[in-house]
Amino acid sequence: MASSSNPGKVACIWGANGISGMAMIEIIAQQPRNEWSKIISISRRPILSDIKDDRIHFISIDIMKASIDEIASELSAADGQKITHMFHYTYIEKADDNELDQVNKALLQKALDATKKVAGKNVQCVMLQTGYKYYGVHKGGKHVAPLPFTEDAPRHEGVNFYYTQEDLIKEYAQQNHWNYVITRPNVIIGVSKGNFMNFVLSLAIYAVIQKEKGEPLIYPGSETGWNVIVDHSSSWINARFQLWSSTNQKTLNQAFNIHNGDEFRFRNIWPKIEKYFGFAHHEQKFPADKNAPQLIISEYMPKQKELWHQIAKHNNIDESAFEYSTWTFMDAIVNIPFDVAADLSKARKFGWTTKIDSADCFIECFDKLKKMKIIPN
Repeated sequence: MASSSNPGKVACIWGANGISGMAMIEIIAQQPRNEWSKIISISRRPILSDIKDDRIHFISIDIMKASIDEIASELSAADGQKITHMFHYTYIEKADDNELDQVNKALLQKALDATKKVAGKNVQCVMLQTGYKYYGVHKGGKHVAPLPFTEDAPRHEGVNFYYTQEDLIKEYAQQNHWNYVITRPNVIIGVSKGNFMNFVLSLAIYAVIQKEKGEPLIYPGSETGWNVIVDHSSSWINARFQLWSSTNQKTLNQAFNIHNGDEFRFRNIWPKIEKYFGFAHHEQKFPADKNAPQLIISEYMPKQKELWHQIAKHNNIDESAFEYSTWTFMDAIVNIPFDVAADLSKARKFGWTTKIDSADCFIECFDKLKKMKIIPN
């Protein structure tokens, strides 16, 4: 146990049930008790983590509905006055840019206000995870920053909720004499029970369906999407980097790109996914229009729902996993029309040397999905 003279750092993780929050819980739980003495984990839904560690204190609260006083009361009951590090991952999707900006500003601001009220000057660092939307990849055209994306890239015109959030973090850090770290990953590879809104799960369920039907693993995107570079970020690599950068005096009060460090193209990883799920190799046959998909996954997969339920019952796996798949998100990822690549030089300059094979990361996630009884063994 940590000594009374050095009680160890206390983490407060907002959005603890998502793939990023779950990864951070897992990574901190691997650290010695004399370094991290408590992990306060906050999410709207009840705890989904199966990690057994008495340092974890879970708070289930709807941040948007609760008042700052109500959130602060929950934090106080968890010894929140001892919080030294805040990690923020909460996110609510909205189709309209202004609504997206307003709701996600409110999520972050409530977390900051409650943390300030309870922990005050005890807070050493607040970490905010944003992403490549900072570089305008979701808008395209003139809004996209020059390649490779660098942390000091100029901001595009118009509303971007990441700009709002990053400015808010810096403002609170300055007012309260806190340090901050901002990290910008791209497509995040990870898993979480009951919160499967990520590319890996959708891809895995698609592969299981195709295998059951005896059909090839058709790449459900365009020839352009097949060939472009698309940075991927392991949720565990992100968490390790965020933990490292938020406790390293040299990296404080900075923004960093973070990804796996390899050059990811679907054309290179697809044969490995075919092999994992037991498919014979299939030569892709793309349309003449290089930006047209071979298959529109958001139209195709909803029609396979009954087949999935049959597969799930037969294999005694989670039928509800289909409901957490995000086919429109998968459509977007496999049809990206331009390179989406960021420069890691800044993180490297400060001493971050980690590089992993994204294909291995996918395989690790597929293995976890099997262990969690989400897809068949």
